[in-house]
Amino acid sequence: MSAPVRRPPLAVVLVALVMLALGETAGAVMSRLKPEIQRYARARVAANPAAHGFTGSAEYDDAVRDRAIFTAEAGLSFFHLHGEGVGLVLFFAGALVAAVVPGRRMRALLYVLLVLGGLFPVGYLVYGAAVLELAERWILAPLGIAAIAGLAGLWLALARRRT
Repeated sequence: MSAPVRRPPLAVVLVALVMLALGETAGAVMSRLKPEIQRYARARVAANPAAHGFTGSAEYDDAVRDRAIFTAEAGLSFFHLHGEGVGLVLFFAGALVAAVVPGRRMRALLYVLLVLGGLFPVGYLVYGAAVLELAERWILAPLGIAAIAGLAGLWLALARRRT
């Protein structure tokens, strides 16, 4: 036990805690403000019917409106779930990187990847508010890949340490 104990950088801990807190807050917002969220989403769809492809057919337009409202609620729900989970994963993975990864450059790279991955839940807020294609292509996919790459790098560092 003569080796110094390292800790993850405060930025890693801060992002983890912020994601965890925002995820919890999103859960509270969903449970307390569901009618208001639905009203807001309905108003936004009504304010820009052309962007949602309304045709003037009540049956079709109602389905489009319901899908848009569901998408907004799903984005908030996924943000809630992933914010809590990814926050915890980032915190513990950052602590593991600090404790077991020997090289300073390798630790820095893993921290950057893990922090970018820790921002993954923000993509679900964009998902709920923006066009699905935009959110998946420019937010969710890159941040999800960063999270996976950071965890894979940690796994490789742990495997290398055992040999």
